Amino acid sequence: MAIPWYQDWLLELAIQLRVQVPPSLKTLIEVDIDLALVPPDQPGTVRAPDLVVATRDAVDEPGGLLRAADVVLAVEIHSTTTRRTDTKVKYAEDADAGISHYRVIDLLDGPSLSACHLGGEFGYIDAAPVRGTFTTQQPFPARVDLTRAG
Repeated sequence: MAIPWYQDWLLELAIQLRVQVPPSLKTLIEVDIDLALVPPDQPGTVRAPDLVVATRDAVDEPGGLLRAADVVLAVEIHSTTTRRTDTKVKYAEDADAGISHYRVIDLLDGPSLSACHLGGEFGYIDAAPVRGTFTTQQPFPARVDLTRAG
C-alpha cells in the first residue's frame, strides 16, 4: 500500500528496529516469504509482510525466496483496507508456517501494537495492544516508540 502516511509508519518502524536487531539478523521491508505450507512440488503460498526480521545467512544467500523458517518476526501495519487480511488470513498462515513472532500495528486505534507469539498447536497467543512505547525481549530485545511516526 503506497499511501504516504502508511509508508511513513513503515519507514519509521524499519529505522527503529534495524539498529536493535542482533548481527545475526536483518530487517527487510515488503519481501516475499515462501510459507512452505504445501509440498515442494506444488504451487506455494507466498506472502510479503510489511516488515520482517530474518536470519542474515538466509538474506545473504543469493537467489530464491526467503523461507518462513528463516523469519523470526513478521510485522503488519494495517488500516481499514488491510485489517481483515492482516488479522485473519496472514495471521493464521504465518502461525501455520511457524513464524514465531507476529506483530500488528493498528494505525486506526491509537496507534497500537499487538504482539503475538506461537503457542504450539493453538497458533498465536496475543498480548494486549500497547500504545506509546512497546518493549520486548523476544525474539530479540527491542523498543518501539509508536509516537515517533504519523
